[in-house]
Amino acid sequence: MSLQEKQNRKTWRNRLTRRGLALAGAGAVLATLASATPALAARGAGCTTIQNKTGLLCVEWDAQTTKYLNTITGDFDAPVWGVGNPRIEVRVLDAQNKEMFKRERSWGGNRRSEEAVFEVPVMMPRDASRVCAVLFEGGGYMDMACSPVYT
Repeated sequence: MSLQEKQNRKTWRNRLTRRGLALAGAGAVLATLASATPALAARGAGCTTIQNKTGLLCVEWDAQTTKYLNTITGDFDAPVWGVGNPRIEVRVLDAQNKEMFKRERSWGGNRRSEEAVFEVPVMMPRDASRVCAVLFEGGGYMDMACSPVYT
């Protein structure tokens, strides 16, 4: 084997070793991220009809425990009339109906369907009893959909 062939072979081996280390490092990072991803222990949902039963308002949630919720989603469908300048609020309530967490999202114009997804970045001070989505039209209360929280 010539000197050039030996150098090429050595360079090729070094490249493979570096690639292997890079892949191993990437795998370790992915494993760390996967282990840091919150586990899903429970999921729930609740809906109510709106606009003379032609539309639907819903809330969905997923959680690890009754104190640690991952996400809350509020959405509505109003295919006949739509909702003018809608706003959705999601709320987490305890057993005494005290609000422990609230977020909102609003849109302009007449909307037939919208969805708002909220991450819950805090642990609740008490066990959550239910999660609700409240729909407002042009600032006025329209309706509320709730779902009990359990794990």
